[in-house]
Amino acid sequence: MLRITAFPVLAAATTLSAQNPAMTPPPLAQWPGAEIAEGVAFQGDGSVTIEASSETGLPVFTFWRPVLHDEGSRYPVAGRMDCRIAAAESPFDAADFDPAVRHAAAKDARKEQGYTDAEQLASGTDTIKQLDIIGRRNAPRSYYVLSYIMARDGDRLVDIRRNCTFIFGSAASKPDVLPLVNRYTKITFAFTPEISAQAPTGGEG
Repeated sequence: MLRITAFPVLAAATTLSAQNPAMTPPPLAQWPGAEIAEGVAFQGDGSVTIEASSETGLPVFTFWRPVLHDEGSRYPVAGRMDCRIAAAESPFDAADFDPAVRHAAAKDARKEQGYTDAEQLASGTDTIKQLDIIGRRNAPRSYYVLSYIMARDGDRLVDIRRNCTFIFGSAASKPDVLPLVNRYTKITFAFTPEISAQAPTGGEG
């Protein structure tokens, strides 16, 4: 059953309990990254690759790093986190400023591809809205967090997709993957400095 939860955009990101010191990110200033659109930067604590989109001309980021499930236990399960982050720009239109509508338009096609949504986390203000879709896929067995992040900059709308996939060993049971996205990736908006997408600064859980 799909669960839908709303929370304030400025709320602290979910933390991971019993965080393994070896998996703690360094200070944010040491994370690689670059501008993904004017006034919008992506950073990730891992391997970051940048290519130009043939459709928008804007950078497309790919990111990966090793991760652990149940890392506070005696036998944590190793896994891998792969993300793709891309942005598009368009004139602002209030009707388009709705991540839920964007996801609804793609939901049926994603379901046919084997994606099973389990939970939605929605947040928003007058200038930024975010929708995180958390779920799983059976072939191959994996988990995902698909984030729709939309920001208004005057007459401009910046529309960001952050799609992260996780693959773990067979011993992993229902891994909590959203905190891993929040721990190891960050999107910052220079035109709204008091707001950033749901991710902590480096060194936080």
